[in-house]
Amino acid sequence: MKRNIIRTTFFSLILGFSTTLSAQSWITAGTIPSGRHHPVTFALNGYGYMLTGTNSFGALTDDFYRYDPVTDVWATLPDFPGGARSFSIGTTYEGLAYMGFGVSNTQYFDDLWVFDPQTGQWTELASCPGNARRHPSLMAADGKIYMGLGNDNSGDLKDFWVYDIQTDTWSQLPDIPASSRHHPFQFAIGKDVFSGMGHGGNVIYDDWYKWDTLTNNWATMANFPGEARVAGTQFSNQGFGYVLSGDGDNHSFMNTGEMWRYNPANDTWTQLPSHPGRSLWAPGSFVISDTIYFMGGFNRQFSSYPTTMYKFHLNPLGIGNEEQQALETFSFDFYPNPNSGTYLEYKSNMEIDEVEIIDAQGKFMGTYPTNGSRIDISNLAAGFYQLRIYRKGEILGQQKLIRK
Repeated sequence: MKRNIIRTTFFSLILGFSTTLSAQSWITAGTIPSGRHHPVTFALNGYGYMLTGTNSFGALTDDFYRYDPVTDVWATLPDFPGGARSFSIGTTYEGLAYMGFGVSNTQYFDDLWVFDPQTGQWTELASCPGNARRHPSLMAADGKIYMGLGNDNSGDLKDFWVYDIQTDTWSQLPDIPASSRHHPFQFAIGKDVFSGMGHGGNVIYDDWYKWDTLTNNWATMANFPGEARVAGTQFSNQGFGYVLSGDGDNHSFMNTGEMWRYNPANDTWTQLPSHPGRSLWAPGSFVISDTIYFMGGFNRQFSSYPTTMYKFHLNPLGIGNEEQQALETFSFDFYPNPNSGTYLEYKSNMEIDEVEIIDAQGKFMGTYPTNGSRIDISNLAAGFYQLRIYRKGEILGQQKLIRK
């Protein structure tokens, strides 16, 4: 069924009481174990992960943490075996995480590691034959890992390489058709990988490029429409790419922690609500169940290392600031909540057709048609769930459910 966004402000019922929320707003989500800039961050199987980076004492780290969004608890995992480092980069592909590169107190790295969350083990893969470097791009698509840009002790780089996951081998691609640079933004959407912006020489860039994995060529895309930027965080979700926070065109903080969504279908950007406060240098992020978790980085305004984590729900179809401001009022109430019975009752000021239910790990549990003023949830085990409420193919709102 085609999903469209109806212009609404929705009400979320949590633990049996109603609270009015902005259709899309940032809220606090606990704290990280310690402040740091340049953490490597990713999400796998409903958990978020954070490792390495430079801590608030200026020390490079090899510590490794896992975040449970259901309990809002960080667990300490065994240290990353590749050694303490910062300015590294990571990505995920088909249930595994890949990370590497960066710099220690004595060397630049050219290594690549893979993490299996089922075993909790890291395995070192073939090293890249190109220059060891920090601040590169790293993206995964179509069975391959793409790496390029960054800098070493000789300066900025513009070469690109591709790692074949199946054969554990690297090969060189044509250079990106752009100036040499480090700390760009990047993400993969489908079979395509994108990279651009970043810092080279005395310039902060706003250009944007795509490596088309079907034609094996670089394409120059439309320039990023916001302020040129460097050293933020990025991710992709449901066919869109996102860039978030970072430094502006003077390599200092921006007035707001801007977030932008990229649509590869028409090569356009849409601005979304900014995270609280000024922008941060070199933060991290991961996405769990369409929710972005944002953490770490360095606050240049106050020379501090924030430990507060924020989260923001990404509508799978995405809406921009102008759309959000135009939303109308819609109300609904699902009860009892928590629920241990067969049915979940509801009342609403608009007709509801169906409800989608997603568990705490992001697993789609199914589409539940409404029957009068109730839905049958007898098949749901105890746990935390998210309800998405639809009418005529349009998402009206969302709500948390606790199943006892």
